[in-house]
Amino acid sequence: MGSREFPDHFSGHADLYARLRPGYPPSLFDFLSAAAPGDALAIDVGTGNGQAARELASRFARVVATDASAAQLQHAPSLPNVTYRQNLAQLTGEEAGSCQLLTAAQAAHWFDWPAFGAELRRVLAPGGLLALWTQELCRVEEGYAQLWVE
Repeated sequence: MGSREFPDHFSGHADLYARLRPGYPPSLFDFLSAAAPGDALAIDVGTGNGQAARELASRFARVVATDASAAQLQHAPSLPNVTYRQNLAQLTGEEAGSCQLLTAAQAAHWFDWPAFGAELRRVLAPGGLLALWTQELCRVEEGYAQLWVE
């Protein structure tokens, strides 16, 4: 998938997605915010209709939440410290080294990984965290995390 291409599987049922997609436990966000090197900026990529962004907003001064689907973003909650952007995961629009926590909930399998990896390395602050999660079981290859910090 190219850097600006997006197979839009979600816009046609964004309203159902907003009503029926399960949320995530607050303890996950408590853990992530405590582990992050600061609380100035969290970026949530593939935000959909903002379930993770909403939780991050109560723990970070500023949240940027991106999604490729404008229809999904129309269902996201309006919060004073959350900026929504219609962009792919690799196009956060934030300054280099500005992000303490970058998250993707249920979305990482859609990413253009070479482009996303470059953006991740560019935007994360020293000691910044990447948190990816899914509601399904997944397997991560041994040593995979080392690829992001080198």
